[in-house]
Amino acid sequence: MTTPVARILGARTSAGLVDLGIDGGVVSTLSGPSPIGPETVVDADGAVVMPAFVDAHVHLDKAHLLGAGGLEPTGPGVGPAITLMQEVRRTQPAGIVEVGARQGVESLVRHGVVAARAHVEVDADIRLDMLDLHIALREENAERIDLQLSVFPQNGLSREVTALMSAALRHGGGVVGGCPYVDDDQEAHLDVVFGLADRFGLPVDLHLDFDDDPSGSMVAAVAERTRALGMQGHVTIGHVTKLAAMPVDEQEVAYALMAEAGISLVVMPATDLYLGGSGEPGSRSLAPLERAHAAGVRVAVSNNNLHNAFSPYGNGNLLQAAWTAGLTRQLVGAEMLDLLLASITDHPAAILGRAPHGTTAGDVADLVVLDTDDPRLVALQVPSVLASLRSGTLVHRQRSIRTQTMEVTS
Repeated sequence: MTTPVARILGARTSAGLVDLGIDGGVVSTLSGPSPIGPETVVDADGAVVMPAFVDAHVHLDKAHLLGAGGLEPTGPGVGPAITLMQEVRRTQPAGIVEVGARQGVESLVRHGVVAARAHVEVDADIRLDMLDLHIALREENAERIDLQLSVFPQNGLSREVTALMSAALRHGGGVVGGCPYVDDDQEAHLDVVFGLADRFGLPVDLHLDFDDDPSGSMVAAVAERTRALGMQGHVTIGHVTKLAAMPVDEQEVAYALMAEAGISLVVMPATDLYLGGSGEPGSRSLAPLERAHAAGVRVAVSNNNLHNAFSPYGNGNLLQAAWTAGLTRQLVGAEMLDLLLASITDHPAAILGRAPHGTTAGDVADLVVLDTDDPRLVALQVPSVLASLRSGTLVHRQRSIRTQTMEVTS
């Protein structure tokens, strides 16, 4: 009998010092001599092991472009950030985007992310170039991270862009993305996006209500289309910072609409806080995820942008993103800390349509080993990721974590 080596932490498990056995990429035992993986033992040395992280919303084709060609962020505001990224595309070599995207993948893997929904820009200038890049990244990194591709019109819809969206969905896009606030007619934008989703039988993921003005929310319009097409449980909205500016009673109406229509909410602290909340007096500019959760809405926390004009501080660390959300929304107590961890594990996995993963027997063995032996400190202290496993295979480890290869016989 070996000495138990890990403290498990997960939404469906209780903390305890155990051995984790994995068979065929699935957790098979929670105690005893079974090794992690068929040939490799990872010695967690009493550290916390928990479900690996899932990013429900990230932009790899804009990653690590801060300072490209001498261009620097212009400050708060969504419009200036979009314009700056357009300028990078016009003036810099195409290869700079690929370099940043690859660095973005490495950032995610290093921080224990095993799956992500990547939002892929489509427009009349770049056409399907970004989709081709993402398909290559998905294939090259398939063993380390599962990339689900959402194609979206960052710069607005036109007849040509709509045709390109259709082509992208036939060519490998798995989610229909949208960005209504970049078009004058947001209702028409939604009609096109939901029309494509209905035609291709795919989920919808929208950048929505991204400002600090409490008026003019599109949540009701999204809920109406979701119900009309029977897409409950297959629609996600991101940012939605208008919620933070609304009176609480108006927020509750929006949450009820979302819960009834099965619409998930993704908040993006590094971007939402950087681009919003300006002016005097400022606001927190982060959708109240805890209130949405209490109303029955599935909520997730994402990276969104990594070190660019939308989020200079983005670094791929989802645990840090959850920590930032907790600090901003002043979330304390065991229930709220559990919510923060679920918002970067179970909840985004469900948004992506993935099977349950984690530390319970029968779960897919997507796991991270964290640099702490106290499960209570995970959401509060942001311990580093010592190692991560995808389907039981070690895909990342720091030098400080010990592994050994062993021969396993039946």
